[in-house]
Amino acid sequence: MILRSGRIFVAAAWFAAAVFGAAAHAADKPDILFIAIDDLNDWTGCLGGHPQASTPNLDRLVARGTLFTNAQCAAPACNPSRAALMSGLRPFTSGVYVNSQPWGPPLKDALTLNRYLMQQGYRVLAGGKIYHGSGGLADHKATDWHEYFERGGDPNPPVKSVSGLNMSHFDWGPLEATDEEMGDYRLVSWASERLAQQHDQPLFLAVGFVKPHLPWYVPRKYFDMFPLDSIQLPVVKDDDLDDIPAAGVKMARPEGDHRAVVASDQWKHAVQGYLATIKFLDGQIGRLTEAIDRSGRADRMVIVLWSDHGWHLGEKQHWRKFALWERATRAPLAFVVPGLTKPGTRSDAAVDFMCIYPTLVEVAGLPVPSHLEGPSVRPLLADPQSAWDDVGLTTHGRGNHGVRSNDWRYIRYADGAEELYRHSTDPHEWTNLANDPQHAAVKQRLAAAIPATEAANAPSEEPKPAAKGRAKAKKQRPDADE
Repeated sequence: MILRSGRIFVAAAWFAAAVFGAAAHAADKPDILFIAIDDLNDWTGCLGGHPQASTPNLDRLVARGTLFTNAQCAAPACNPSRAALMSGLRPFTSGVYVNSQPWGPPLKDALTLNRYLMQQGYRVLAGGKIYHGSGGLADHKATDWHEYFERGGDPNPPVKSVSGLNMSHFDWGPLEATDEEMGDYRLVSWASERLAQQHDQPLFLAVGFVKPHLPWYVPRKYFDMFPLDSIQLPVVKDDDLDDIPAAGVKMARPEGDHRAVVASDQWKHAVQGYLATIKFLDGQIGRLTEAIDRSGRADRMVIVLWSDHGWHLGEKQHWRKFALWERATRAPLAFVVPGLTKPGTRSDAAVDFMCIYPTLVEVAGLPVPSHLEGPSVRPLLADPQSAWDDVGLTTHGRGNHGVRSNDWRYIRYADGAEELYRHSTDPHEWTNLANDPQHAAVKQRLAAAIPATEAANAPSEEPKPAAKGRAKAKKQRPDADE
């Protein structure tokens, strides 16, 4: 074993079943369906993040079990969020804080969720987006999964920028295309075939939807469901950044995306695009749910559904994720566990996605690996109203953390600047209470969740030989979307 930053990583011998004993009783373990969604915030019917969001299929699926209404991501960016969730190691342990840092080198020896279940006798399959790209670990899809399905790309519109913003993939607009031409449609078709097959091992099937990640290009019929003249913009406050410290304003970048969107009169178009793309996603979740029911496996299938982080659409003059406010950190999380969860239950407990790995292995009847840095929420699945003293912890870049309790959000930046919001009276996080001395005890209590020491930044993009034989690395960008 290798010891790093005080945490244990299991070296390449993770393939050997001896680490936790042979998987002698694998046949009596439940199947696990692992549904990952990219960039979906709380704009769902069940979470009520936007009054026009329409997700009846997602709502029906999560209503089969327990929905967590206060679930926070480990990091508000695809790469560090997924690396943390899958490895069980927080960004400040692995050093993977932002998108530009390949997760592969820091986590090449980690006992990730898929590696552990493979070791325990599961047939481990995945399709679509589970990790963020190859992460600098080129062979992980060949060695860490029994099968990996590449969903392929989506159609593109005939023009480079439908919105006219000319900001790379920060774009939206209808496609003259069918559902069948979309990558997530192909993904569900593949997953449905795997659910219909008979397996002599318990099945871990990871289905990674790419939508609603940018660009918001989906067939025109989904845009038509949300007429532009009826679109409701998010509730915002014009001077919302006035009481935000400089580090927070820097994350918001109001002079960037927001200024461009407002100046070009694209705000309603963008909201329409996000709602339309979510609606397309919901249709694919409906197809996947039908495949679950056809398979005859639902009564012994554990289902977890999650999105890697939230998303801003102009709140705090900010777009995308890459921030520590509620809109960027809150995302859907639900478990369906036959014999444990009760249909239609909800938990308001503050949790974060580090709970997913330990919860899945515990409800599957497997030993919980000792390196995991999150608690199992099995007690909340059994009784959503049971006592819960934990908090949700989100990290964005080294030294920047957000802590969410049942009623409070506390943010501390690397330079020591702070924000504090009380959700019972300020659900939009408009009034920063950090400088109010009467809340000093609240800040102290929440700050206890912030680590005293943090791993150094993992290397950014792998150095590649330059034209003259010199190695050159990309500059690390916390807000790099891809």
